[in-house]
Amino acid sequence: MKADEIVKLLKESEAAFWRVTDTRTKGWEFYFIGHSLDQNRSKDIENIAVTVFVKTDDGKGMGSATAEMGPDESEEYVRLTVKDLIFQAGLVSDAYYELKGPEGDMTAEDTEIDINKISSDFINTMKDIPETDSAYMNSYEIFVNSVVRRIITSTGIDITEKYPVSLLETVVNAKDAGQEIEFYKLYDSGTCGKKELQADILKTFKYGPDRLAASKLPNLGKMDVVFSSEDALRIYEFFKDGLDTSFKYMKYSSFEKGKDIAPDSVGDKVTLKALKYLEGSSQNRLTDSEGSVIVDEMLMEAGVPRAFHGDTKFSYYLGEKNTFIMSNYEVSGGTHKGEELLKGPVLECVFFSDFQVDTLTGDLFGEIRLAYLHEADGSVKSVTGGSVSGNIKELMNDMKMSTERVRYDNALIPEYTRLAGVTVTGAE
Repeated sequence: MKADEIVKLLKESEAAFWRVTDTRTKGWEFYFIGHSLDQNRSKDIENIAVTVFVKTDDGKGMGSATAEMGPDESEEYVRLTVKDLIFQAGLVSDAYYELKGPEGDMTAEDTEIDINKISSDFINTMKDIPETDSAYMNSYEIFVNSVVRRIITSTGIDITEKYPVSLLETVVNAKDAGQEIEFYKLYDSGTCGKKELQADILKTFKYGPDRLAASKLPNLGKMDVVFSSEDALRIYEFFKDGLDTSFKYMKYSSFEKGKDIAPDSVGDKVTLKALKYLEGSSQNRLTDSEGSVIVDEMLMEAGVPRAFHGDTKFSYYLGEKNTFIMSNYEVSGGTHKGEELLKGPVLECVFFSDFQVDTLTGDLFGEIRLAYLHEADGSVKSVTGGSVSGNIKELMNDMKMSTERVRYDNALIPEYTRLAGVTVTGAE
């Protein structure tokens, strides 16, 4: 059944509220070995997600349940699915909350997404990357999609949006004196940012030989560490999640509006802003997944929370109005040039086997695959092995950020982030 036909059945059902999300994805996939096309294929798929909401008998509670289906399901199947969803939703009893209706101008731009051009941009960008005998492209895969998403709700929202979503997977090889290693990276984006993409891949070409020549990381104890790769996103996600209404309601976050989160800070303070549009992002949309309108909004200014973001349920519980599930965001640059932040002694981590920041506790940990040890005399050597650890709740008190910034899909963050007092455990 089509989305409009499902809506008709929902209107006839016992659901208190409902939401239908109809997503159609058309795309191209390309698989290269070296720079030779091994295979390519197209896709055209449609998925319909149905969510029903049921109020408790006393009207003080609300439950919900969701199911996904294709557009070719029979009417009988959909009726049974809706009936089952209503039953499942009745088993859940969250505190009551209200769903949002239409907000302001919800007219999305009706622009066509040219997946052929975007695909061509990616292919040409990859072919133009200069390689050497010691560092070269092993293989890569390109996925380019045009997404048409329609959200229909019982509260009157009916909006259709079109946007591009792309993914590039790369495997870079480096070899020297009989040794050979691989670096695997993913690049999420909307369209192809040639300059940014090539710059990052060329960095990886440099990392390969440096990793082969790297010495074991010694035990360094507490010292300054610079994060200058996509892993730095994990640091800023701590602040982003701390501003989420779900984290705030469940008391995972201690952030309070108007109260400095790091009053004893001697470094740069985080300023974080939600963005409706960020060039090259895969998440440039008018509304979030619930149909709430996305706007540019200052969420944290110099370490002081100004607003929260989040879904309808938890925002309602906190009394927060005009919220939305954040898509794009930016962190303002700090007060230091990148070259200043790399002055030794400092360990610059550029590639981890794994790097995580627990956004609940603030604990961070990373296993180092490649880092550069910058000494006070200006010398630099590549090192590998060992790990970094600490807690961002403490480390943010002496956090320095570069004025230069870099975009990773839907986030624009400082290119260099320096934390003082990180524990560096060696591999020797």
